[in-house]
Amino acid sequence: MPSNQMAPAEFHPMITKKAPMFCPKCGCEYREGFWRCADCDVALVAEPPTVEFDRTEWQDMAMIRTISDPAFLLVAKSVLQEAGIPYWTKNEGLQDLIGLGRIGTGFNVMVQPVELRVPKEDVEEANRLLDDVESAERR
Repeated sequence: MPSNQMAPAEFHPMITKKAPMFCPKCGCEYREGFWRCADCDVALVAEPPTVEFDRTEWQDMAMIRTISDPAFLLVAKSVLQEAGIPYWTKNEGLQDLIGLGRIGTGFNVMVQPVELRVPKEDVEEANRLLDDVESAERR
């Protein structure tokens, strides 16, 4: 039987309750009767895995630009990534979600332009890099 197929309860007596099972590695939820994760090929567990996430690293970020041009946003993200500067964008996923999208302004007027944020210690370097990109565009 393939590893992701349902297994009869008599072969796996621990899987007799009606609650969903979870992959301890990727967190996927499986319905009753499955006993191995199809992607990770590990045994499922009754409790979902806990994910540790340090929110303080994202709270210590400063906004360096509001960007209404989607093409410039892609370039800015690429430049920051190449420089090894972590970044976070606010409102990027909402631009085309509500109402008319980016018609006319380059950004959704309901959610405003995309905010580009970087760690406070990288603000000076990130601004220098993006200023260089903007000045090269004007030439």
